[in-house]
Amino acid sequence: MTDSSGILVADCGSTRTTVALIERVNGHHRLVARGETISTHVSPWLDAAVAVRAAVRQIEGLVGRRLLDENGVLIQPRSQTSNGVDTFVVVSSAGAPLRVVLAGLTRRLSLASAQRAVAGTYALTTGLLAIDEGPAGRDPNARIQALRQAEPDVIFITGGTDGGAVRPVMQVAHLVNLYNQILEPEERPLTYYAGNADLADEVAALFAGAGGIRVVANVRPGPDRENLGAARSELEAVYRKRSLARAPGLDTLSQWAGRPILPTTRSFGQLIRYIADRYQLKAVGIDLGSASTSLAARAGDLSSLTTRADLGIGLCAGTALGSISAERIIRWLPFEMMPGDARDALLNKSLHPASVPQTWEDLLLEYALAREVIREVVAQARPGWLRGGHRLLADTPQWDLMIGAGRTLTRTPHPGYAALLLLDALEPVGVSQIALDGAGIATALGVIAGAQPLAAAEVVEHDAFLNLGTVVSPLGTARPGEAALRVNVCYADGQEVQQEVMYGSIAVIPLEAGERATLELRPARRFDMGLGEPGRDVTAEAEGGILGLIIDARGRPLELPADGEGRRELVGEWMKSLGIEDGESDLESEFGTWLREAA
Repeated sequence: MTDSSGILVADCGSTRTTVALIERVNGHHRLVARGETISTHVSPWLDAAVAVRAAVRQIEGLVGRRLLDENGVLIQPRSQTSNGVDTFVVVSSAGAPLRVVLAGLTRRLSLASAQRAVAGTYALTTGLLAIDEGPAGRDPNARIQALRQAEPDVIFITGGTDGGAVRPVMQVAHLVNLYNQILEPEERPLTYYAGNADLADEVAALFAGAGGIRVVANVRPGPDRENLGAARSELEAVYRKRSLARAPGLDTLSQWAGRPILPTTRSFGQLIRYIADRYQLKAVGIDLGSASTSLAARAGDLSSLTTRADLGIGLCAGTALGSISAERIIRWLPFEMMPGDARDALLNKSLHPASVPQTWEDLLLEYALAREVIREVVAQARPGWLRGGHRLLADTPQWDLMIGAGRTLTRTPHPGYAALLLLDALEPVGVSQIALDGAGIATALGVIAGAQPLAAAEVVEHDAFLNLGTVVSPLGTARPGEAALRVNVCYADGQEVQQEVMYGSIAVIPLEAGERATLELRPARRFDMGLGEPGRDVTAEAEGGILGLIIDARGRPLELPADGEGRRELVGEWMKSLGIEDGESDLESEFGTWLREAA
C-alpha cells in the first residue's frame, strides 16, 4: 500500500541524468522506481529538462501513473488520483566550472587555505600569484600578463592573519586593482578579499573605482586556523548564478522545484555528513564523475569537501592526463600497455564520454585512470584532515564507512572491481565497511536529508546503498611471503574459521550479506590495526556483504613492484582474489548484472 506523499529526485550530471521516485510505502519512505538517460543540456538538445522528462517517462511506465501533464510539466502537488508528486528536488553538475585566480602572500599558507576553499565547489584554479616568489616573479608586468592568460571569472585576494601582515597584502591588492582597471567594466572578474580583516576597509576603498570588491572572512585568520566556509559559500553562489543558471533547461527544473538548484558536490557532502553524524561513524564518500570527482569526509567535528572539476573519467579524461602521467595509470594494469596507447585510448574516451568499455582492456584502463584520479583528490584533501587536528586520520586514513558513487563504480561487471579500486585509491587502515550507491541517488539525497531527514534516513537504511562487505587492512610492511595477519572469524551460529594471510596478498572469507561475525585479529609484530601499537591484538565486529570479509594484507602505504612483469602478475593476483577473472568477457551482457541481482 502506497501512502500519499511522493518525492521526485533528479541529478543532472555532465553526461548522465538520473531521476528517482521516493514514496511512503506501508508507512516508510522507499525508493519505488528510477529512470536514467544521457544528459541533454548540450547540443543538439540544449535543454536539460528533456533528459529529466525522458527519465520521468520511464518511471511512469514502471509505476503505472502520470507524473507529467500533457504539456510535459511536472504535476504538483500530488492529485487525488495519485498522479504527480508532492516534492521535486534537483541537483546538478552540468554548469561549466568557474575559473578562479588566487592572489596572496605564500603558497604554503594563505594560498593553500584559499585553494581548499575553492575545492569546495566546481571551480578551476587557473592561476596562483604569490608575492613571496622571488624577484622575477614580482615583476608587475609579468603578473598582469599571467592574469590575462588565466582569464578568471573570479579573483580571490588572500594573505595575512588577522592583525598580521599589511604592506605585502596591500601590494597584492594594488596589483589586482590595476588589472581590473585596464579591463572594460563588463570584462572585469568578480573580486573578493579574504585576507587580514584589519585591512578590509582599506582594500574596499582601493577598489571603489574598479568595480568594487566583496569582503568575506579571512580564510587564514591565524597561523594554525582556517575559516573556509564564507569563501566557499560565495563561490557556490557565483557558480549557481553564472554557471547553473545559464545551463539550458535548468531554469525550468528550478521552477518545478520552487528553489535554486544545488550543486551536486554540496548535496553529496551533506549526505556524508548526515550519515556520519546519524550513525556516529568516520565516513568518506567518493563521487567519481565524467567531468569532476568529489571526496566528502566526516570524522567527529571534521568535515572535508574536495572537488576537482578538472579530473574525471569521461569528459575530463583528457584533462586528467595533464596532471596524471600515463605511466602512473598503466602501473595498475595486469597486462602490458604502452603509455602512448593508454593516452590515445583515454583521449578518445574524452571525445565519447557516454561510451561503455567494449573490451576487458578498455574497462581496466578506465579503472586504472579512476584509481589515480581518486588518489589525486585524496592527496589534495589530506592536508585539510591534518589541519583539522586528525593527524592519525591524515597519515593513515581510518574510515568506518567508505561509499562509492558514480557509474564507473556502480555499473561494473563484478563488484570486485569497485572494491579493489576503492582500496587501491583510499588505502584505508583498520576495519571498514564498503558500500556503493547502487540506486544512483546518493548525490541528491543530501538535499532530502536537510529538508526531510526521516525520508533520507529510511531510504539510506533500506534502498540507497549496496554493502560490499567488511575490509580489514593492517598498517605495516614486511618481506613477501611473511605472515601479516592471523584472523579468527566467529560466526553467529558458533562456527569458526581461522586463516593466516601473507603480506602482499588479499584474502576473502565468506560472510553473507546481513550476516554478522566477531573478528579476532592478531597482526604480526610489525603490523598495526590502527591503534598505534604494532602487534597488538584487536577484536572487532563485522557485517557481511556481496563480497564477504576482505583481508587486505598488502600493507600501508601500498607499494607496487618496480619490475613491470612482476607488478602485472601481482595486480592480476589481487583481482583473482576478489573473484575477478582475467581475460575477455561479454561486458555488454554482464554490465550491471550483479547490481540488478543484488537489488
